[in-house]
Amino acid sequence: MWKFLKDESGESAVVVALSMTAILAMAALVLDIGMAYVEASSAQNAADAIALSVGRYLPVSQNDETKLNQIINEANKYAVKNGLTNFKAEDLVFEKVSNGKYRSLSVKVEKISETRLVKVIGVDDIKITKSASVSAVPTGSVSGAAPIGLTEEVYDAAIASGQTDHLTLKVGGGEGVNGFFGLIVLDGSNGNANVLEKWLKYGYEGANYVGESLPVATGDKTSAVKSAVSYRMSQCNHFAGYGGCTPEHYDENCSRVMFVPVYKVNPDRTVIAVGFTAILLEGSYEQDQIQGSLIDTNISYSDKISEKDCGIYTFRLTE
Repeated sequence: MWKFLKDESGESAVVVALSMTAILAMAALVLDIGMAYVEASSAQNAADAIALSVGRYLPVSQNDETKLNQIINEANKYAVKNGLTNFKAEDLVFEKVSNGKYRSLSVKVEKISETRLVKVIGVDDIKITKSASVSAVPTGSVSGAAPIGLTEEVYDAAIASGQTDHLTLKVGGGEGVNGFFGLIVLDGSNGNANVLEKWLKYGYEGANYVGESLPVATGDKTSAVKSAVSYRMSQCNHFAGYGGCTPEHYDENCSRVMFVPVYKVNPDRTVIAVGFTAILLEGSYEQDQIQGSLIDTNISYSDKISEKDCGIYTFRLTE
């Protein structure tokens, strides 16, 4: 090699020049590809962040233009936070329709990584496209539940028949002071009437989860039910021109929206939660009854999900 390099015929100089050019081109390509890899990682992080920022709104009705625009605006806001200036509404695609609602959406992020060294071989930039999808999934835990619920049989029958309005969650009379009238002790204690009334009004301050076994409360506790229903109904001041919240239009933060377990009854006077559903509380002619209609809603991120879909959703990034 040394002899070849010292050759003064001129051929070695040409070969060396060509070799150096190839080596420099390869080095430039490696450097620019490395920069493109960094940009690709940034684009993927941006896509994930945008998808997660709007996942909490799923599922969303196909006809709810207000909520759909809210999702688009939220996605744009997070795109800007992630340094994207070319994000468009078309980069957000609503998908997986079920019962008139989008259950999933995908986000596309495009970036251009400008080259620095390989421009000499005609490559001015590298186009990068990344995507992320987020889907609504049934939650396996909720905070703020009310100490009432529906048996799995009643819930499944309501869904199967489509008769999801005006369901009775709690009834009084007929079983004496030791009967189970639908009230559940969410913290596993002895079911103090004052505590049950507080939970009925404001929701349990802790979290409950699928698979949890909870004792039932005995006695009808009519006064607690009456007081709590009256309080929750009085706090609803939404959609005043349309008769307040209804299953067709409701504020998800309304006091009439109650999270309740769907459960199986065990022989030992306990119940086991198999899922969680949301009820829009309604007025009842019977003071010792709790009546409501099933609704779908979403909550913030939960690390637990449920195999049974009961209408309360959290979200997950999906492939």
